[in-house]
Amino acid sequence: MRQVISLLSIVCLFSCSKDIVVATVLAQNTLIEEPKPSSGNEILAVIDSLSQIKPKTYYSKLSVNYIDSSQNISIKTSLKIVSDSAIHAIVSYLNIPVALAYASHDSVIIVNKRERCYSAQSLNYFKKLLGLDLSLKNLEELFLGRPLYYDKARPITISLDLDYKLSTTIERSEEGKELFINYWLKANDNKLKSVEIISPSDNTSVLIDYLSWQGVNGISVPYEMSLSLKSELNQLTIRILFEKVEINSPLELITIIPEQYETCN
Repeated sequence: MRQVISLLSIVCLFSCSKDIVVATVLAQNTLIEEPKPSSGNEILAVIDSLSQIKPKTYYSKLSVNYIDSSQNISIKTSLKIVSDSAIHAIVSYLNIPVALAYASHDSVIIVNKRERCYSAQSLNYFKKLLGLDLSLKNLEELFLGRPLYYDKARPITISLDLDYKLSTTIERSEEGKELFINYWLKANDNKLKSVEIISPSDNTSVLIDYLSWQGVNGISVPYEMSLSLKSELNQLTIRILFEKVEINSPLELITIIPEQYETCN
């Protein structure tokens, strides 16, 4: 159970018909139909624009369903993000807070309230847990629906189809350790549909599907997403529903470790 709590704490830090034109719903309840890109340069402009979405603060109540080969767990989470600063989450199970998680630029702190212990680790924790290197920026990208690991300076190829596919490779210092990234854009509404991350050297792949979107204060953010992880050791699916979203409201990120808590084993 401890591993599941840790994973959910971290993931809660990270969480159409082709004939129908989908419109963006803004906070004022107006509908704006976005123009469909018609060339490679226009598609690159769309994904570059998506990568720039960065509200100062973000808050949401999450409903999370975690499924792997041995268990199926549903939890509630409150998620707070202060852009370029930190991410904070409170994980509840059966309406009881069971864990707190806090991520900054250089560390991850998890307070396990069930077992009255805590752990503080570097961001390498994500590599051990998920097989992926994730920075604070990457976590923000995941939750806000921005293209994960996107860098406009990196070469990218485009496939023009019913949905637009963009592919790129992240070269690593170690030979044979490349990451292959695929992005899919919805052709009808210029939204990110999916992100796929493949690490052949680790036999690991992650597929993130943004199933639906919502407009808050004129900014489009995910309403429902699914994350599927496949590795040699495990296969899991996490489905997240983002509710009661607030953007650019004042936020405080407070993480308190009780004095009697010891380091988790």
